[in-house]
Amino acid sequence: MAQFFPLLVTDIHRTIRDAVVLTLEPKNQSDFAFIQGQYLTFRRDFDGTELRRNYSICAGLDDGKIQVGIKRVDGGAFSTYANTELQVSDTLHAMPPVGNFHTEIEPNKAKSYLGFAGGSGVTPVLSILRTVLTREPDSTFTLIYANRAVATIMFREELEALKNTYMQRLTIIHVLETGQDIDLFSGRVDQEKCATLFKTWVDISTVDTAFICGPEPMMLAIVDALKSHGLNEDQIK
Repeated sequence: MAQFFPLLVTDIHRTIRDAVVLTLEPKNQSDFAFIQGQYLTFRRDFDGTELRRNYSICAGLDDGKIQVGIKRVDGGAFSTYANTELQVSDTLHAMPPVGNFHTEIEPNKAKSYLGFAGGSGVTPVLSILRTVLTREPDSTFTLIYANRAVATIMFREELEALKNTYMQRLTIIHVLETGQDIDLFSGRVDQEKCATLFKTWVDISTVDTAFICGPEPMMLAIVDALKSHGLNEDQIK
């Protein structure tokens, strides 16, 4: 039987208009020791019906806290509750972290990572990115982040802060459906867009691992693009 544990909400930060980042404190920290890229399954009763929802951890291993990002979904009971009703000092119940969206951290190796994220799909990628930058000092990370517009970019300030801290090791490429003047950074991330980025911004031949999280059509197109440029299944997460 699935076991759920209480988590105290110690902070609520609104990263964009319709998304929050929750900082959570378990009674027993060991129950919620996590690996970068994992997620929590939350449980809550709504009018007599139990709902369970998965939300990815966005904190890195060295941040000293557990955080999840929750974007409000139209008609979504749990995401609406988290964005409009939940308050600091409330308690949520969740299962311990699970998930295999990660690779082994190897501090003595210099690796090249490529991340693709669409919308709230950036949440687990951010956990991986933060952990790689702190625990693999010779590795680099390129993030291609797709959104509708500037106002919908989750963790925009956090990403800019990381970029300023790791200027030589972190590259962030924003691709927006609207509001960009340069064609390369406008529109959707599809196979054609990937091919152009690989010619001009990303040396795909040096990539050790690529992480992809976002809407399914986008992910499928990116997988096809990566494979057509030489990456194998073991290199794509």
